[in-house]
Amino acid sequence: MNNPIAQSPFAHRLSDTRPAVSSGVNITDLSALPRTGFKGRGTSDWLASQVATMPAAPNRAAFQGDGAAIAWLGGQEYLALPDPEGNSTFCASLTQAWEKDRTSGAQGIGFPLPREDSHSWLWITGTDVPVMMAKICGVDLRPDVFAEENMAQTVVARIGAILLRRDRDGEFGLYMLSDFASGHYLWDVLQDAAAEYDGGFV
Repeated sequence: MNNPIAQSPFAHRLSDTRPAVSSGVNITDLSALPRTGFKGRGTSDWLASQVATMPAAPNRAAFQGDGAAIAWLGGQEYLALPDPEGNSTFCASLTQAWEKDRTSGAQGIGFPLPREDSHSWLWITGTDVPVMMAKICGVDLRPDVFAEENMAQTVVARIGAILLRRDRDGEFGLYMLSDFASGHYLWDVLQDAAAEYDGGFV
């Protein structure tokens, strides 16, 4: 599912990573996977006609039956993410549906807001993730506070980021999306923070 345009800002350094562990902190780069967004007048109603479940409120997400997610950033702006462990065509299907409606003359359906060329995407998992993140982020990410499907638009180590709770195989997990241009700096920050817990990029 690699995208020929959007290349991961971490790809050239992944050869230096270590094997995954069953606990601690594991950081998986998902930046080669599709991701997109939609924004503008009518977006909420249009998306609701396309997906099975919509987020209940801003800064929440709704996971679909195939593991894909719709996250509500606020107003009429949404983020769409596939299931990273499946073969989801979620983003492509939404984009195709929007193009079809636009071509047919539909009004008030918002517009696509591609994220593949603007935001990196990481999956940070492990039992020590909330403790590690507390040192570089002001949001309380303890599991009993930041429930699955909760989302925060915040700052991580001085970088704007979107954090979305998404567990993995029963362990605490976060999706983290941030600006591509900050990739080199973010790698160093996260590797350093995770090293304390015998973790890092995998």
